[in-house]
Amino acid sequence: MGYRDIGPYGAEDITTPALNRLAHEGTKFTDFYGAAPICSPSRAALLTGFYPNRVGITGNVSGEDGLSTAYKTLASHLKEDGYTTALFGKWHLGSQPAHSPNAHGFDEFLGFHDWTISYHSHQTMDGEPGLYYNDSPVKRHGYLTDILTEESLGFIDRQANADDPFFLYLAYNTALPPYQPPDMPEDAWDSGWDVNEASRQDYILMVEAMDAGIGKVLASLDKNRLSEQTLVIFAYDHGGRHLVCSDPLFHGFATLWEGGIRVPMLLRWPGHIPANMTSSQPAISMDITATILDAAGLDNLIPSLDGISLLPVVSEGAATNERPLFWSFGRHKAVRQGPWKYLVDGSVGTQFLFNLEEDIGERRNLFYLNPSVVAELREVLRSWETSLTKSP
Repeated sequence: MGYRDIGPYGAEDITTPALNRLAHEGTKFTDFYGAAPICSPSRAALLTGFYPNRVGITGNVSGEDGLSTAYKTLASHLKEDGYTTALFGKWHLGSQPAHSPNAHGFDEFLGFHDWTISYHSHQTMDGEPGLYYNDSPVKRHGYLTDILTEESLGFIDRQANADDPFFLYLAYNTALPPYQPPDMPEDAWDSGWDVNEASRQDYILMVEAMDAGIGKVLASLDKNRLSEQTLVIFAYDHGGRHLVCSDPLFHGFATLWEGGIRVPMLLRWPGHIPANMTSSQPAISMDITATILDAAGLDNLIPSLDGISLLPVVSEGAATNERPLFWSFGRHKAVRQGPWKYLVDGSVGTQFLFNLEEDIGERRNLFYLNPSVVAELREVLRSWETSLTKSP
């Protein structure tokens, strides 16, 4: 999705009351990043707490590939600590049993392994069955966004009467292709794969359906008197393209420009995280991993990760603005430290330097004006690339 496609980040043509509520009751991060500009690497980082390059997921997973169980996931850590764990939605980290959600600590999985599936027929782009319950194909009727919401509501209701705490990973595929809003006639269920035949209005209806689902999840936590006990986090895995609005960011999906990696992130945990606050703390996917472990009392696991807990940042104002954040994707690489971002773009290695506090849209290349800053960030980036040879 686009950075500006939800209300808390300035959407003007999309209505998102549930996400507006989440931002009002929690803290909004303006400088949060996906760990990669495409799906599988960013999701691998979220679940392991390590840079995707460190765990060997640098491209989108397909075929026999997948996230190795040599890397423990957030779900595995929490399950070992007594949590009941569930994933409803997109996995995209391996379709084989050895790489499945169940192999990575999820007690229950209803969703899909591919990059996306049809919202109505639940088939892949190739017309194959795409929806799975645990390791078996399954048929369900209904709009996919609604199915994932209903599964989540059932899980929350069951856990409300259980003794164990729970971890729910709700991974909507909104607003990936096919561009299919709710209430489409059955004879149109194969459409929407070509963006040139889709519209912004299709996209808007898809996002608003997701927000309605999030509203039901928040209402379920209220109904079950779980809101005060539950840390709720909303984020994207990376930026979007085509039909999205990412103003004021430049570029999008599959690039290391801000439009490809800077994404919304909202945290809500009443009594622990300030309400109606905004943080400009630079943060990245692996910080969500560390934050959840911290909230669960498993902070002893955090020092070995590439992320940090954001709870001290939001609750105590413990800023860590000078921590460098890194990306490496194909022939593109970047580092952000403080306001500075050094970017090497493309096969010819064109170099850029931006001051993001003054130029969030990355329109003025300051490379030639600040050779000492470039030299410092280039060395920081080189050292990080060398460190990736060390296994976590």
